[in-house]
Amino acid sequence: MAPARNKILEGNKRSSQSDTACPASENERVCSNLFRAISHDMRTPLASIIGNSLTLQENWELLSDLEKLAGVAKIYEDSDWLINMVENLLAVTRMREDNAAIHTSEELVEEVIGEALQKLEKRHPGSTVHVTIPENYIFLPMDALLIEQVIINLLENALNRSCGRKPVELFVEECGEMLSFTVRDCGTAIPEDALEHPFEGTFCTAADAQRGWGIMIVTCKAILDAHQGALTIRNHRYGAEFVFTLPKAKEENI
Repeated sequence: MAPARNKILEGNKRSSQSDTACPASENERVCSNLFRAISHDMRTPLASIIGNSLTLQENWELLSDLEKLAGVAKIYEDSDWLINMVENLLAVTRMREDNAAIHTSEELVEEVIGEALQKLEKRHPGSTVHVTIPENYIFLPMDALLIEQVIINLLENALNRSCGRKPVELFVEECGEMLSFTVRDCGTAIPEDALEHPFEGTFCTAADAQRGWGIMIVTCKAILDAHQGALTIRNHRYGAEFVFTLPKAKEENI
């Protein structure tokens, strides 16, 4: 899943303005969306863990070895998912401790993507992600760990939506004063009503609800807002694509 240094053929050409809400109201909005996402997304895995645990506990002698293994595997899968959600919540908490202030440094985009792909590989061994980035080296002001979390969230969502049928694609393109990242999957189209209010904590299709996408999408939006970036969700011919932008460093006049 190493990035390929190819010229970009397609990608997002749009740049977006950051939200202008005051820090207090913005924090309140993010917290409200997170609470809504938590109540919406965490019920399913918690219920699954409890259900499978009770089944194993009460029917251990009656279950076959394969059934026991399947139950334990499901508990592990749901627990791993919950750990990933906690990491998202901690990322937002860390970012919001100083009224959404973040500490940025100039980071090489290729290295940040590479770190995100390595972490993704541990969660999804053998998965395929086709990455296309500009030939020139690009440095952006960012909190590298937070942006890695955004990339991991979007790529993991794309892998889940594509169900392994086709590789997931990540395009990086320079768009004036912004850098655009497009994550494209080959899943089903997102219903139009879900696209109308994607950041309110309940954004999902049936498959997305099972994977708790509400928490991840709220996390991505909060991180990108703090970086003066933007996130756009839309459908394409063979599925959906999630496009986020980050501003380049401003050149100081000498």
